[in-house]
Amino acid sequence: MLNMRPHCVCTNLIQSVCFLTFATILANCLEILECYKCSVTVEKFFIDNVTIITPLCSKFEKSSHYMAKCPYSTMCLKTISTLHLQNGQKQETITRGCAQQKNTTQVFRNKQWEQEHLVQEVYKEGCTEIQVNNLAGSTNIHCYCRGELCNSSNICSFNKKLLSPIILLSTMALINTT
Repeated sequence: MLNMRPHCVCTNLIQSVCFLTFATILANCLEILECYKCSVTVEKFFIDNVTIITPLCSKFEKSSHYMAKCPYSTMCLKTISTLHLQNGQKQETITRGCAQQKNTTQVFRNKQWEQEHLVQEVYKEGCTEIQVNNLAGSTNIHCYCRGELCNSSNICSFNKKLLSPIILLSTMALINTT
């Protein structure tokens, strides 16, 4: 008579790995997104008696000095603005930050008005060129990406956090079919 216990152990192991993978993906989704943030000019904000300074993009480096939390965004943004000058040259500026996805509305609850903040999914991943001023020949390229600090390079990157679970699930599916 055949012993079926090794198959049960293997099945339980696969179920445990699937659950752990799902829990990891869910935990990543619940984290607050971080994006690189910088601007053309130094910006200062005062929030809760704390001065927050947005550094210059012209001196951009991949460091914590340029990282910003994005509690109301699921995407990061990089904008490349180009102004074509009369002498044939062009001036290019770059800004980075959180995608603007926050929609604030007023809701009447418990006999009073309250603000409600919703995150709207209004952008597609990738880059879109927008003609700003046809006479001046200026353009803006808005690049939206998903994933931690994905707005650092010239090309929007893939969310590397999800790569390991995807490979693991693909391998498990391949093992189950053989």
